Amino acid sequence: MSACTEPGCPGTIAADGYCDTCGMAAGPASAPVASVPAAAPRVAGRACTEPGCSGTIAVDGYCDTCGMAAEASALAAALGPPGSASVPSIAAPSAPGVSSRVAPTSRRTRSARTGSTRTRLGAGLVMVAPTEVGDPAGAIMTPEKIAAVIGEVPEEDRYCSSCGRPVGRSVDGRPGRVQGFCSHCRAPFDFQTNAPTLGAGELVAGQYEILGPLAHGGMGWIYLGRDKAVSDRWVVLKGLLNENDPDAVAAAVAERQFLAQIEHGNIVNIYNFVTHLGRGYIVMEYVGGESLNSKLKARRRANNGVPDPLPPADAIAYILGVLPAFGYLHNLGLVYNDLKPANVMAVGSDVKLIDVGAVMHIDDEHAAIFGTQGFQAPEVAAMGPSISSDLYTVGRTLAVLMLDFVFHAGAYLHAIPPPREAGVLVQWESLYRFLLKATAAHPDDRFQDAGEMADQLTGVLREIMAVTERSARHSPSRLFGGDRLTALMIDHADMVLTEADWRSLPAPKVDDTDPAAAFVDDLDEVSPVAALTLIDAAMASGQVPRSRELQLRHAAVLLAVGDDPGSVLDEVAAADPWEWRVEWYRALHHLARGEPAAAAEAFSRVWTELPGELAPRLGAALAAESAGEHERAAQLYERVISVDSTYVSAAFGLARCRVAVGDRTGAVAAYQRVPPSSATYQGAQVAAARALIGDGAATGATELRQAAATVERLQLDAVERASLAVEILERALGAGPDQLRDLGDATLLGHRVDETGIRRGLELTYRELARLSADPAEKVRLVDRANEVRPRTLV
Repeated sequence: MSACTEPGCPGTIAADGYCDTCGMAAGPASAPVASVPAAAPRVAGRACTEPGCSGTIAVDGYCDTCGMAAEASALAAALGPPGSASVPSIAAPSAPGVSSRVAPTSRRTRSARTGSTRTRLGAGLVMVAPTEVGDPAGAIMTPEKIAAVIGEVPEEDRYCSSCGRPVGRSVDGRPGRVQGFCSHCRAPFDFQTNAPTLGAGELVAGQYEILGPLAHGGMGWIYLGRDKAVSDRWVVLKGLLNENDPDAVAAAVAERQFLAQIEHGNIVNIYNFVTHLGRGYIVMEYVGGESLNSKLKARRRANNGVPDPLPPADAIAYILGVLPAFGYLHNLGLVYNDLKPANVMAVGSDVKLIDVGAVMHIDDEHAAIFGTQGFQAPEVAAMGPSISSDLYTVGRTLAVLMLDFVFHAGAYLHAIPPPREAGVLVQWESLYRFLLKATAAHPDDRFQDAGEMADQLTGVLREIMAVTERSARHSPSRLFGGDRLTALMIDHADMVLTEADWRSLPAPKVDDTDPAAAFVDDLDEVSPVAALTLIDAAMASGQVPRSRELQLRHAAVLLAVGDDPGSVLDEVAAADPWEWRVEWYRALHHLARGEPAAAAEAFSRVWTELPGELAPRLGAALAAESAGEHERAAQLYERVISVDSTYVSAAFGLARCRVAVGDRTGAVAAYQRVPPSSATYQGAQVAAARALIGDGAATGATELRQAAATVERLQLDAVERASLAVEILERALGAGPDQLRDLGDATLLGHRVDETGIRRGLELTYRELARLSADPAEKVRLVDRANEVRPRTLV
């Protein structure tokens, strides 16, 4: 062992090549060196186009006065493709035979069929109280607040800024080090907060007048200033925590090189990067308002120190506000890396990402990766960041905003608390499933696209608002067609609407980009038998490619004709294990075979994959009903019809479940939720009348009057009207004198309400049915029954 050469350090170099005291490697340490564009942009020398600025574009592509980049296209050409201007950093030591950075490999592809662009806060579904911006000067810290920040960071809050592991902790009774190096990744740390180095009135880089500190962040003090060269605009200067930290320097330089070309309404603008008295500062747009982390702290203070998370609707609205920024970055080949409540600023009725220090090119294998424990995906340290790891931070941030749990350590460091520990997840099962998918352990099991994530989260929000506001809002799905009960009723005229049928479930939509999409769409116009013949012929001749959509339609047609689609679905699953439609068709097959438990499991998997869609929940309800779990099925049906009243099969399903548990009033209420505009409306009213009639013994005067009024109001054919009239009058005849007296003086279907009147009505109705019947035996039966019920006479 040799003595450490680090100035002032008495330690020695251990067997691993690092000092046992300061953690520095043996030999001279090398600081990161930023790469520079090989050629200057062609825009050098041109006048800056920033309003109020008189500067010119320098050879590095930025204005020499305001620091704004030249046109994005020219700057991009100068910097080269993503990753070409990477910033090297000191690599962390690797385990034997294991690379410290492995490019993430994914068998999944980003969806070509989903994708949202810009959406206003709350997607127009919820009104979130605007956050006041206020006077920027009023945000400057008072001397008392500055004094409270200065000192050592408490040990329990000390974590490595690179790998997120605890550092600077006590060992064997000895206090933890305030300064040193992480024993895992060797990244330096410094938890001594010194006084601000810039004073009010100080002019930085001859351009930025300092007004005072705004806060102390992970990279040091953050100051408010005015840009004296550009119309005295408000700016923020962020300094470095440790000038000897190569990763911090690299992050700052990376911001200066390529982040200035980022222009998005939900991302803070980077103006410049300057040095002053040997220190580096990033100059950026001033964003007023309040961070989401500050909102959580304020709610906790107002709740006597007890955590008071945001309401789910508000938390979702804020997340929906930042997702377009993620989609924008991902389309540029960038990842944000470090989303957390502290990095989201609520500004008026919008949000902004305020810290872009961790943004990097997705394929940059040399850049330092910054993240925060409790938010960063578990695979990032070994595999590097990816779109799915970026969206993981979105899911974690949403969870932290609305759940009270220890997220930075312990059992839930990479997990979501179960519903039994978070009541809000019991109330909103779709929200729980969304969080499970967003933060899944395997990157391929998460959302792969910010637009896809936004679509599903919007569906979850639509559910929450529909239930809390009691107003269903129809919104066509990108992935499913509409409810098929109406079409099923037309195709099967003899179908009883009060029976469950898996064929009423919505059908998945066809991907229009598939090479066989047109052929598959045309199959909608023919019967399942004919469609099967056409598919077989097309595949045999090779006229239509054996594409994903053709295979899935083949499976659907096999189901429709009663055959087993298993081998076709196995083929699709082998090509893409994450094709959720395979599980969908497997679930339908289980229902068709009378296997509701297996169907419920398959529908559950689809629901977790698509937490904002109603169709998987409708399928789960149908499976639960088929298994006799009527309360569970009723809950699911109720939620579906509450969100979208066009899903009329949910209303029928809810009514069936209410009838099964003896809740006749609930069944009638469910049938009444079928809108008059639906082709199934009349069927629902007839079913409601039959539910009112009940089994006779429990039928009272009120139910009989309501059933009779329903029959009189509807436009029914003669046979159906007479059949319903017979049921109502038979119930009235069996009700007894006391219940008949309860009917009062009113008539029932035009007949006097006493035994003679009811019998006369029944006799006439049975004879009417006999006249309308084409079956001779049935005619005889009906006439005999008419003779049995007719009133007794003396003649």
